[in-house]
Amino acid sequence: MAESMPDSRSGDPGSKASVGRRVPAGAPEQTLPKIIIVTGTPGVGKTAVGKLLAKRLGSEFLSLGDLVKTQRLHKGFDRRARSYIIDEPAVENTLQRYFEDQREKGIVFETHSFSSILHRTRGLVAVVLRLDPLVLARRLKGRNWPKLKIWENVEAELIDLSLYDSLKVLGKRRVYEIDATGKSPGNLVREILMALHKGKGWSMKSLPNWLGKYDPVLLSRRIL
Repeated sequence: MAESMPDSRSGDPGSKASVGRRVPAGAPEQTLPKIIIVTGTPGVGKTAVGKLLAKRLGSEFLSLGDLVKTQRLHKGFDRRARSYIIDEPAVENTLQRYFEDQREKGIVFETHSFSSILHRTRGLVAVVLRLDPLVLARRLKGRNWPKLKIWENVEAELIDLSLYDSLKVLGKRRVYEIDATGKSPGNLVREILMALHKGKGWSMKSLPNWLGKYDPVLLSRRIL
């Protein structure tokens, strides 16, 4: 009997409109989204996890930072922020073409910026990595980041900024939140695959309550 047509209106990662290739040999029989965005505050471990996830799935790995630099999709370098000033329309157009060209193979895209360059697209889900703010501060300090920039990113993690941006664009059923604190990239990839396999998306139960753990004023005094 012929297979029914996919419902392109569905936002469910488990629907035919949004499923992709099967997971590697030995894993349970299942399908996964074709475009997986790994996002979160700078320093949470997106690159290491994204690369390993792409390797595990046999997907293409793409980093926003690499894309901006190699394709010159920027308006110059901000020395204070230590980052390129992204040409958002150019990045958006480039990504849409890339997603369409590479969709069948599967894509894992790593980015800290979400709402300005990504849109609700067929087969796209977001995995938001979270990290204990104090651990994040120590990690960024180890990279010799200025104290003020460290605090800006810690503050973004405290208020769930990356999660908020992801939910605003994709909605709950296409967003998965993973606490990366104290976990290796390998363990995180296994946790991500399990969450994607279940296909339930985000819920309040998965939310790390950093503001319940840290007082922002006291934490800022430890960092600044």
